[in-house]
Amino acid sequence: MENIFYKGWQIGITYEAKDKNGLSFDDILMLLDEMAENRMNLLSLMMVSYSYFDPEHDGLCWPVKNKKLECLRDMNCTNAQKETEFVTKVIEEAYKRGIKIQLFTNLGIYNPERVRISYHNACEQEGKNGEKYKWLFCPDSPGAFELENNEVFDLLNAYNHKNVTSIGYERISYAGGSCFCDYSKSAFNSETGLDLSKYKRGDYVFEQWKIKNISDKLKNLNDGIKAVRPDISICLHTSLSSGWGHEANNLRHVGVDMVMPHIAHFPMNQIEFNALLDSIYPNNIILQVCVRNKSLSNYNIWVKTPDIIKDIGIWVKEYKKDHSNLKGIVFFNANTVSNENKKAVYQLIKEL
Repeated sequence: MENIFYKGWQIGITYEAKDKNGLSFDDILMLLDEMAENRMNLLSLMMVSYSYFDPEHDGLCWPVKNKKLECLRDMNCTNAQKETEFVTKVIEEAYKRGIKIQLFTNLGIYNPERVRISYHNACEQEGKNGEKYKWLFCPDSPGAFELENNEVFDLLNAYNHKNVTSIGYERISYAGGSCFCDYSKSAFNSETGLDLSKYKRGDYVFEQWKIKNISDKLKNLNDGIKAVRPDISICLHTSLSSGWGHEANNLRHVGVDMVMPHIAHFPMNQIEFNALLDSIYPNNIILQVCVRNKSLSNYNIWVKTPDIIKDIGIWVKEYKKDHSNLKGIVFFNANTVSNENKKAVYQLIKEL
């Protein structure tokens, strides 16, 4: 990404959309005009949804070319049909307005019933006692890692446009207390000679192995992305939570250009905000700030008000003064943001 401060929205093509068919071209065109009027310069398009969190929407939101991915395509989504695909036009309209496009997805989060139609050796992550992490797949299972790669490259090939300047993804990681599935046990034993069942969350050997293992997988994927699009920036959506396998000092080496931490999905204060951003140094940061005023199924987010958004804006402005690695901010998710909250966002943008 260029050396400018990014300001924009992140919006789900179907995720939290009011219509079961997701957004229309006109919906996003209206948002682009609003963004241009308020001098925003980045639109992040979330190209997937999950009925686990949003019962109306499930699956990939573009007309996939890889036949193995068909099992995950959202058949209700307007943009996922070849005849009515419109994101190509959105990218072009954004370019006319000086707004860059990011493609965004959440790797490793899938509908188990649909995944196994094509990816038989994909499995969910498991805790120490064998409990399943619902809808969160293990990167050590060959099917899941194959799917994650297929998803990214199909998306990049579908939207190979000069105005797609970055790709962002969440995950390729573990949940904090996992994974103890057979694939992870086998990989751990192969690389360390040790028995994973004798370790638990927080044990140094286990956590260091997770960091190395996830770093290797991130590098594998990111090298492939750069081979297809050498000019594209890669953004990893993570707050470097304990146990995920994401280590601040490793991320640049594995091809991550920007870290997109989760900001205000859950209650936080300025001290916690500063500490989180400090923990991500020396990486460049684009904040992903939740400004939604509506909660979700199975995901009890911090419902925002204009006053909360104003406070977050103060934190951002103060941190930005002394930290050149803070490169931007995107607000999530425009589909469930009240007019009052939108006004607070645009006021924040003016002050930045």
